Amino acid sequence: MRREAMKFHVSAIALGCIALLSACGGGGGGSTDGGAEQTISFQLPFSGEALIGVPPNSATATLKATASSGGAVTFTSNTPDVCSVSGDQLTLLKLGECSVTATQAGADGYAPVSQRQIFVVPKNPQMIAKFPNPGWQPLDTKPVQLSATFTSGLPAKFTSKTPDVCSVSGTTMTKLANGMCTIVAEQEGNDFYLPALVTGKDATSVAMAQFMQKNIPIGTELPAKMTFLTGYKDTDNTNEGLIGHFGNQWWCDSCDRAASGDSFTFTATSDAPPDAWWYSRASFQFFAAGLADADLLSPDGTYRAGVKETALTTPGAAPKGLQLEIQSALHFNLAQNPEWFGAANNKFNVELFLGHFNQKDGKACNVALKATVQPTAAAATNYSVGLKDQFAFSETCGLSGLDIMNEVQNYPVLEMRFSAVQPNGQVKNAASKYQTQFKLTGPIYFQ
Repeated sequence: MRREAMKFHVSAIALGCIALLSACGGGGGGSTDGGAEQTISFQLPFSGEALIGVPPNSATATLKATASSGGAVTFTSNTPDVCSVSGDQLTLLKLGECSVTATQAGADGYAPVSQRQIFVVPKNPQMIAKFPNPGWQPLDTKPVQLSATFTSGLPAKFTSKTPDVCSVSGTTMTKLANGMCTIVAEQEGNDFYLPALVTGKDATSVAMAQFMQKNIPIGTELPAKMTFLTGYKDTDNTNEGLIGHFGNQWWCDSCDRAASGDSFTFTATSDAPPDAWWYSRASFQFFAAGLADADLLSPDGTYRAGVKETALTTPGAAPKGLQLEIQSALHFNLAQNPEWFGAANNKFNVELFLGHFNQKDGKACNVALKATVQPTAAAATNYSVGLKDQFAFSETCGLSGLDIMNEVQNYPVLEMRFSAVQPNGQVKNAASKYQTQFKLTGPIYFQ
């Protein structure tokens, strides 16, 4: 169970106790036996600690109080069902109002004195920790098991917001009709935890509401289309993000590219069959929405090579990258030049770079997936590349036990790279050049 933290709130009574000790059973009036008056300085428990644990994860604090006489101070809980005291150790037992009295019994000519502190132990917030979407479901009688966990460890309550499409009983979903089934996972709270409700008004519930609802397509219903790029603005920008390979650089002086609204063409040309070191020239990448030049690795300012880890750790107003949910395939329209398509190896790679970073060789590394596609025609062709069955990890950054669908559902797609497995070095064009050309038309999306 994940331990939560919460601020303690000083009650109005406590504030009054601090201002007027005598009103709260404290103070320093002399005793009837004529002893000298003394005072107690009793610090509010947990003072100076902005965040502390709360029940049922028992929180403890050391009580601190000093008497002006220098005599020993003892502590007593006035609310033993809410908080207990042992020596100078205060333990919170349940929610409510905790009252503790510090007492100096009096000695050596001093009169006894006491002071009371009162504070409220609030409920612990809870958040949804995991609510996996079971994904597209065929319209049949097979029940679907739902699962969700909250940081409190309390059981989730599932509700269907689309009762004509699906119903829920306990943790079992029943499919009723073709359509989008919307399921909400909530937790009503208890004596220790605040409720986590989609309709909740507290800040935690409002922030988590989007993660507490899943849309599950049934039968003929398809998952929502999530677009990585809708089109191509110019040679340096897409309609959403940036293009990585500038072309015509010293390291690729025969690369070129062109954009025209709904299409993007990248061409790498060689006078001779390209050597292995030349292969990286026949590649380019797109960056997702929300990423700016400052977020990208641009060593000399002339090309964009990747995404900095700080792009996601630095707060920003707009989300960065595309966060998938249950989309299962990448879709795009691509054409090749006839010469490359006619070569012995005309395959191309598609790589997805995710917002999952880890240190590798002393540098920030982000997890990447790669699929190798066998083209079916030189002309513009629609391709659908399955995430689970056609992509594999091309970079794990030293991490183990990774699962592709978990990765794409938990980390945004930040960058997409297209590259030739082997640039054309066999079939010359009319100008006697070896040319490798990609042409993308229309949106690139996941569904």
